[in-house]
Amino acid sequence: MEYTVIKIEKKDGYAIIYFDRPDKFNAANAQIFAELTAAVQELDADESIGCMILTGQTFTHPKKGTPFPVFSAGADVEQFSTIGKTEAGFDFIKVCFDPFKAIEMSETPIIAAVNGAAFGFGFEISGCCDMVFASKSAKFALKELNHGAIPAWCVTRGLEQLSKKVVAYLCLTAKEIDPEEAKRLGVVLDVFEDDDLLPQCEALAARIGKTSYVSRTFIKKILNKDAMKDYQDAERFMPTVFATEFMQGAFARFTKGDTKNVK
Repeated sequence: MEYTVIKIEKKDGYAIIYFDRPDKFNAANAQIFAELTAAVQELDADESIGCMILTGQTFTHPKKGTPFPVFSAGADVEQFSTIGKTEAGFDFIKVCFDPFKAIEMSETPIIAAVNGAAFGFGFEISGCCDMVFASKSAKFALKELNHGAIPAWCVTRGLEQLSKKVVAYLCLTAKEIDPEEAKRLGVVLDVFEDDDLLPQCEALAARIGKTSYVSRTFIKKILNKDAMKDYQDAERFMPTVFATEFMQGAFARFTKGDTKNVK
């Protein structure tokens, strides 16, 4: 498959997947869903790859002209204008979950190296990876409640990693947290200097990639054995959420440029 919104770099025993949609700060759309799913499945089938790293990049801010590190700023809001009907929402949420399922169902361990803003989709796709590390420039937030949505992964699969109270705090406050608070809450395992994040994750990926294929496969499959049930639960309730007047009104205002009450 030809990739246009992600990049793949293969190393000795592991691979790095980069989000690469700088004009939208790596916001996820149908193309990112499809390409990330395909990339994970492609690398999972490659016997020379024993571990993957998912990360973002540092772009030049289009308005400020300054370096802007970003993992993924969330979901591309424009795509939500087409899911006002419950049936459309049902099809849409399955597409959204394709890369999540690919990551959790792959036999290859996947490390998230969160180098910058990780909001909404960015937060949740990092969370479904087997390990999460962050740079000091990272920021995390689940802002779905502000526009009448639900962080569907966090309230289902996220409960395996985080306590009920932490999930409630993140989802109900929509608060933006820094990497140290993310570490305290258990969202990330450790925090590194910006320039040290990827080298640290690469060293870990290289180490994992040299381990027994059978052993690491069994470990990963056991850890994620309940994943499909949780995704099916989310697929049942999210179409109704998408179709609510509150959510559709919020996205309509956003696409018209009125972002005062949509953050």
